[in-house]
Amino acid sequence: MQQTEYMTDTSEVREASESTSLTTSSTAKQLQMQGRQIGNNIVAFFTELPKHVGSFWQQYKQPITNILLILLGLIAVRVLFAVLAALNSIPLLAPTFQLIGIFYSVWFIYRYLRTKSNREELASKLQSLFE
Repeated sequence: MQQTEYMTDTSEVREASESTSLTTSSTAKQLQMQGRQIGNNIVAFFTELPKHVGSFWQQYKQPITNILLILLGLIAVRVLFAVLAALNSIPLLAPTFQLIGIFYSVWFIYRYLRTKSNREELASKLQSLFE
């Protein structure tokens, strides 16, 4: 009686082992198929990437250009301030620049703002500049 039970247990183990190997084999095949599917999706994405980037650029060309110009302007202002700070640290150069600024302001006031005809001339120059 024990021998029959033993044989039954062995055959059950064999059947379970075969079903497990079939399940493992099918699981491995499914994983391999999923891996290929993911790989194909990645390849398709990178194949279509230049087309998507081109259409994105065409659609948002103006805002991207504006943002880049603003960033470049900010960088230029920072560089300008750094150069001015470096020049300002040189002795006697800062007072010289201040004197030049004062003289230019006095000249501008004398040249353009002193009489009515000069103010009208300045207004016409500014108007033509903005047109």
